[in-house]
Amino acid sequence: MYEHPYFSYQITRYEHEELSRRAERRRFIEEHADQIVPREAGPLRRLLGRLGRTTAVAPARTAPCEPVAAR
Repeated sequence: MYEHPYFSYQITRYEHEELSRRAERRRFIEEHADQIVPREAGPLRRLLGRLGRTTAVAPARTAPCEPVAAR
């Protein structure tokens, strides 16, 4: 069916307020960047760091691959 215009207006108003809050938060962070202290890495960040450091190295190929039918 059709949406009531008041419902659409409420959603638009909420989204506008959310954008204003986010802009204010970004401005505050930019102005007080020297006061921000980084947190210690928690268990998830440590796990992701370990996974990011362990990268498998593919073996180097000496000859180009041949199609399966050519073998």
